[in-house]
Amino acid sequence: MKFRIFSIAAITAAILQLGCNNRTPKTFEEIPIEMQPDWKGIDISELPVKFGQILRFKKDSNVIDAIIVDFDKDERGIWIGLCFINKTKLFGRQIPSAWISSQCLNLLDLAYLNTDGLKQYEVISQIKVDRGKVGIGSITPVSNVNELMVEYENGIKQRKKKQTPCNEELTDEKSVRECYFDVETIKQQ
Repeated sequence: MKFRIFSIAAITAAILQLGCNNRTPKTFEEIPIEMQPDWKGIDISELPVKFGQILRFKKDSNVIDAIIVDFDKDERGIWIGLCFINKTKLFGRQIPSAWISSQCLNLLDLAYLNTDGLKQYEVISQIKVDRGKVGIGSITPVSNVNELMVEYENGIKQRKKKQTPCNEELTDEKSVRECYFDVETIKQQ
């Protein structure tokens, strides 16, 4: 009986191992609703910026672009969820959708700028963003444009590293999930 249980466990483990390591990761088309932007109860009508606007921030010789894809609110006020753009690429990450799965979720990394720190910017464009295609993968609060610039530079450095496939090294804290996604991936069709 012990041998039978051991054999079944060994066969199951081998199948799971083969299933996880030999497949090319696929991407979910739909982002789970829990990871999508949700600003119900937040009055954004009086804000100087709108969902889908691309903002350009300037500080000294540094210039960064970011698109507004979320809003949040707490005791310190309203926060604007910004996803940095490097040329035409959004800052994002791929994460596994489950422990035993070969599918990945494409999520965006956001810096949340408090409205009190919304300075030194201009609206350079606006795109129609499909909220259902926006998944929030990382959240970093920033209070001002200086902190925003630091987060942008840190994001660039992280994305220069070799990305770990999303279905590998699931528990390794040194794995690199950060990557880029084309802006087109979040546009309305």
